[in-house]
Amino acid sequence: MHITSFSADGFRNLKGVHFTPDARFNVIIGDNAQGKTNLLDAIWLMTGCKSFHGVRERHYLGFDAPFFHCDMHFHDGRREQRMTYSMERGAQKKRKITINGVDTAKTGGLFEAFHCVAFSPSDVELVNGAPEKRRSFMDLCACQLHPRSMEYVSRAALLLAQRNAAIQNCLKGRIRRQDVTMFDQQLARTGAWISCMRASYIRSIQPLCRELYSVMTGGSEVLHAAYRSALYGDRELPERPTAELTAIYEEKLAENLKEDLRLGYTQKGIQRDDLLLDIGGYAVSQFGSQGQRKSTALVLKLAQAHLYNEKMQRSPVVLLDDVMGELDERRQRLIYDMVADMQVFITLCHPSSLRVAQKGAVFRMEQGVLTGEACGKVSGVSTENVEN
Repeated sequence: MHITSFSADGFRNLKGVHFTPDARFNVIIGDNAQGKTNLLDAIWLMTGCKSFHGVRERHYLGFDAPFFHCDMHFHDGRREQRMTYSMERGAQKKRKITINGVDTAKTGGLFEAFHCVAFSPSDVELVNGAPEKRRSFMDLCACQLHPRSMEYVSRAALLLAQRNAAIQNCLKGRIRRQDVTMFDQQLARTGAWISCMRASYIRSIQPLCRELYSVMTGGSEVLHAAYRSALYGDRELPERPTAELTAIYEEKLAENLKEDLRLGYTQKGIQRDDLLLDIGGYAVSQFGSQGQRKSTALVLKLAQAHLYNEKMQRSPVVLLDDVMGELDERRQRLIYDMVADMQVFITLCHPSSLRVAQKGAVFRMEQGVLTGEACGKVSGVSTENVEN
């Protein structure tokens, strides 16, 4: 999978951006706050997912822009496709999405068609942050391999919100206690599905994580990744839920109803799951150094890209936002080896951050405007490499 052309105007600070990227390696150079990250965020937008930098949709519009518009052509390994994503300023901030010329109201079609793996310094939150971030990571990665599973993820979130709202209404005397349980059967079905989906995905990436971390550390440390189900505990979960697993989920919800009503929300379920990461038996989040945490987050993303490439027989587009400057040559080379057959976009403030030469294209971003293009060996890129 690779982007053949990309345009963006009015997205954050981007102004009239239009370029034809190299099919393999692309470097975007520029000082801080010039729009490099916004360009990668605009590309990520076409996956149908929320901004990987946490930018809310209402902030996609530039301060003075009456609208934003993104237009992308890409080859998915079988055929050329086109997507557009636009929004107008106004009370409703009207959004319009098209896929191959056909209007669509939802972003699900984008997610099924176009996939990226994004790396940024904030990825360390996968290790340091709240379990919610790791749950979202597991769900995103698993759904990239099985896009229709996103329906279960969305449905589970809705059912959980409805059950919690019912608990609040019960506490206020508006509905009966037994009315809360009307959501339990559906929640159990979707929850069991997601539990198995997460467990299967982590089983798939665990050997990759172990191998990649070993290469990264010269074999001196061993990383272990494991899925922890808050409801099923250490039980070995199959790839698909069984009637028994669904029944167990529903029973747990019923057993805990009294406590749920006391606390005012649903306690048991997939919303309490986590991804456990340890080095030598010690939790990386608690005992790992800053370098170990960053390396662990990087390994998780590399494993995601590799597994997607292997399972789908087509590569994702890789976005590396301001991460290369923090990596030594060994880690940079590991990244290049893992993404050798993928289209890569790298943002850099300092060209000297690239310690391994690559053949590709160089672009410069300044005040939201992308200028210049040059091809050749990209390493220690200087302004002379960019045509003005």
